[in-house]
Amino acid sequence: MSRWWRLVMLFLLLGTGQAAAQTQDDPRQLVMDVTEQVLAKLRAQRPALEKDPERIFTLIEQDVLPHFDFVRISAWVLGKYWRRASREQKLRFVRAFRTILVRTYGVALLEYTNEKIRYLPLRGDPASGDVTVRTEVIHPGRTPTAINYRLHRRRDEWKVYDVSVDGVSLVANYRTSFAAEIREKGLDELIARLEAKAARDARGQRP
Repeated sequence: MSRWWRLVMLFLLLGTGQAAAQTQDDPRQLVMDVTEQVLAKLRAQRPALEKDPERIFTLIEQDVLPHFDFVRISAWVLGKYWRRASREQKLRFVRAFRTILVRTYGVALLEYTNEKIRYLPLRGDPASGDVTVRTEVIHPGRTPTAINYRLHRRRDEWKVYDVSVDGVSLVANYRTSFAAEIREKGLDELIARLEAKAARDARGQRP
């Protein structure tokens, strides 16, 4: 399994629908229920996706993104540079970063081949408004891939704001690389590069 596909499970495991509404007060149960919904939809749409891979991005937009707090993710990724950024810079960064993640993980999601998911005990107290939902992706004959989701409660809904794969944090990974680029070229240059990449990705082009 590729590194990118393992990371895409952060999208795959969180969809939307009736089960999400029914289990919103229990973040672990929410993940369990909507995982099966999204996997079922992916299996059902496999023939159509093979003919038209672009359909995967519609699935992600409709069934996955509502469960992610992209503003908080962006704030954590940029760190101190987020606090210094103007409102326009923040909006541009969030839009471009969101598009890149959708395209990157959408392509990787097409590699899914019916791996099983194991759900581990919740870490943290839901009453605190911040928990970690722990899961493992099972690979026959190989060590499971640990995928942990950090969620916080916002406006009476649980939202993902970070995910770690085998101990590697999505936020920390981007934060390190972006910080180095900002120090060298500045925040505006980073945003411009992300916007250009997002535009290429949206047209189905490669860098």
